[in-house]
Amino acid sequence: MNLLLADLHKFVGYSGGIEHVLSRMAFAMKEKGYHVSVVMADEKEGSSFYPFPEDCHFYNLFHMAGLKPVRMSSLGKGLREITRLFSKAGARERNYRMLSAAEPQLERVLALEKPDVIISFREPTGRLLLEGLDTKVPVISMLHNDPDEIFAHAPSGEMRALEKSARIQALMPSFIEKAEKYLRYDRFVYIPNAVSIPAISAQPGSARKVHTITNVGRITGRTKRQHLLVEAFGLLAKDFPDWQVNLWGDTYDKTYVTTLKGIIKKQGLEGRVHLRGTTRDMASVWKETDIFAFPSHHEGFPLALTEAMGVGIPAVGYRSCPAVNELIHDGEDGYLTDDGAAPFAEALRKLMEDADRRTAFGKRAKEHMKPFAPEVVWDEWDQLIREVLRSGD
Repeated sequence: MNLLLADLHKFVGYSGGIEHVLSRMAFAMKEKGYHVSVVMADEKEGSSFYPFPEDCHFYNLFHMAGLKPVRMSSLGKGLREITRLFSKAGARERNYRMLSAAEPQLERVLALEKPDVIISFREPTGRLLLEGLDTKVPVISMLHNDPDEIFAHAPSGEMRALEKSARIQALMPSFIEKAEKYLRYDRFVYIPNAVSIPAISAQPGSARKVHTITNVGRITGRTKRQHLLVEAFGLLAKDFPDWQVNLWGDTYDKTYVTTLKGIIKKQGLEGRVHLRGTTRDMASVWKETDIFAFPSHHEGFPLALTEAMGVGIPAVGYRSCPAVNELIHDGEDGYLTDDGAAPFAEALRKLMEDADRRTAFGKRAKEHMKPFAPEVVWDEWDQLIREVLRSGD
C-alpha cells in the first residue's frame, strides 16, 4: 500500500514538533508494510533535521528534478507581512497563493508515487491537495494544534477544503468539539501523538550537586513563552542556589532570543539560565532533569512534555493552556497554575523544596503516559488508514 506523508513547510535543519511526528510516522508505517513517501517544501536545499527511512522517496516540492525551482517572491512575502498587520486570515490567504505556484510539482509527486492514501500535516497542504488539485485520493488531515488557534484566523477557503477530507484527526478529545464550531464535518477521529520513551528512568528526587529545571521547545515568545519561566526562576534563585534552568530548542526567532537574553541579564541569572540550542541526545537531557517547566500559551499535543513525563519527570504548566491542562494532572504528576510568573514560581517551589514529592509525582507521570505508547498509537493509525480505504471515502 502506498502512503504519502505531505507537509508543505520548511524542513532544512528545522527541528519542529510536526516534523518530528512526520519522521516517526514514516518509520512506523514502513515497519507495518507500507511503501512510504514524503513531500515537503523548502526554498533551501539540504537535509531535514529528523531522519527518514533509507528507502523512503523524499521530495522537496520547491526543488523537483526536471522542473523549475519554486521561489516565493520577496514582494509576495512583503505583502503577506503587511497584510498580517491587518488580517491574519488575509496573510494566510496570500501565503497559500504563493504555495499554490507549486501545484504542478505536487501533481508530479502524485503521478510518481500513486498513493492510496495521503496524510496531510498542515491545513495549507490539505487545501492544495483537496482544492488546488482536487485530488480523488483520500486525504486524512491532521490538526496539530488547538482548533481555536488554527481556525480563528483561517481563510474560509482553507476550512471549506478541509471539509473534503476523508477523516480529520484531532490530538485531544476536547479538540473535536472545538473543531466542530468551525467546520461542517462529522468524521473526526481522536488519535494522540505517539510518545517515544527513551530506555531510561529519570531520577528527579536524587541528590545532585546541581539540580536542573528543563524546558524543551522552540525559543519563541507567542507560543512557548520561555520568558515566564525565567521570570519565575528569578523569584526563586536566591532561595535555591543549587538550581539552574536549561532551555533547549531552536533559536531562529532572533528578536525574541535577544529579548530573553536581556531578561536573563536583568534578573542577574547569567550562569544560572542557559540557552542550550538543539540536541538529538534527549536521554542525556532527561537524566539531568529534576523538573520539566512548560509555560506555553497553547499546544496541540506537546512531545517534549509527554516524553519528560514518560521518563518520570514531574511537570509544571499553565491551567489555561490547551492540551497541557489535560496532560498534567494537577497535584498528582505535576502542577497546573494560574497565569503569570508568580503562580508558576510557587508551583516550582513546591517541587524544588521536596525531593520525595518530585519522585512520587514522577512515578505517576510515567504511568499516565502509557496510553500514548507508540505501539498503541501506530496501530490506531494503521486501522484508520485501512478503514478509509475500505469505506472508499
